[in-house]
Amino acid sequence: MPDMLANGAAWLAGQLKASAGRTVTITDGSQTISVTATIGSSRFEAANTSGVTEVWETRDFIVAPADLDAIGFPAHGWYVTDTIDGVDVVYAVRTPAGVPEWHYGDGFRQTVRIHTVIADSGDTLLTTEDGELLIT
Repeated sequence: MPDMLANGAAWLAGQLKASAGRTVTITDGSQTISVTATIGSSRFEAANTSGVTEVWETRDFIVAPADLDAIGFPAHGWYVTDTIDGVDVVYAVRTPAGVPEWHYGDGFRQTVRIHTVIADSGDTLLTTEDGELLIT
């Protein structure tokens, strides 16, 4: 008997890619590939070595695992470039310490969620205990 849930997850991933996907490039420093990705976000909270809770918000690029076959799964130091309103915006693959740079987006491994932050913005974002965002 076919696994209806796995088939449904594969169908849903295909529909998401077809209806909400956009072309981005991923580079590991030596090679670059173009893939179709959908956009998401994640929020992480982690205490640093000083005991201060850091809040991270990432822009996630959700891709099919097979689309990464030529380059492999992303790691710290890789970059994703997305064109927004005609401007190339570069994102660095990055997460807080102890958090993987990517994970499967569903239980059937139909998607990979790549966590990134904007590269070279020059700004440091801090969140106070009251939830106020500070930019330094």
